[in-house]
Amino acid sequence: MAVLNFTVIVIPSLLNTVIATSVVKWHHNQNVMQISKMSEYQYYEFCSISKPLTREARMEMASLSSRAQVSTHGASYVYNYGDFKGNPKQLLLKHFDVFFYISNFGGIRLLFKYLADEINIVQMKKYCIKDVISTKTQKENVLLDIDINLEEGFGWVEGEGMLVDLLPLYDEIKTGNYQFLKLVSSVNEGLTEEGNTLKTAISKFKNLSIAQEAFLTCVGI
Repeated sequence: MAVLNFTVIVIPSLLNTVIATSVVKWHHNQNVMQISKMSEYQYYEFCSISKPLTREARMEMASLSSRAQVSTHGASYVYNYGDFKGNPKQLLLKHFDVFFYISNFGGIRLLFKYLADEINIVQMKKYCIKDVISTKTQKENVLLDIDINLEEGFGWVEGEGMLVDLLPLYDEIKTGNYQFLKLVSSVNEGLTEEGNTLKTAISKFKNLSIAQEAFLTCVGI
């Protein structure tokens, strides 16, 4: 009787991730079991800082998905397949002040909504970077959109509980402290400029706020 020999290839540091989230595929022609695809993870969260959600708003957010977790001041959604069916910008304008998104494919997004007379949009625009930091005026509101993409992804990540540590960034910008926007710019440089690294790009920042440090944790620093 023939004996079948095979080799299992597992990266030790990813063992827990493999067990929890990966699809394992058998390659007959190579006699090797390999990791072929990591499961999808997407996390969406909305927060209302200025006032509690109305009953109608809570019902609307709950109706968008069976995965909805809705409270008096926010709503969150976790997806391991598929996508959120709502429009984050429109929902933010309608009900919320902050939107947060993170995925294990390397995407992080923060949206802040301000009243136009609460912030200095001229100063904010000085920090805008195409496809990374942008502002948009919507009637009496201004949206600040921060979008970071890490091409190699984050591996296993859990977004639950992250936003609460990032919320002080909202007030930092509102009070004219734009160091967070400078930090985002440096992170983008570390991700996109050849010969640069994330740690090198942010090394010039010596006095980060707790919320700014929480943001760096989100991007894996």
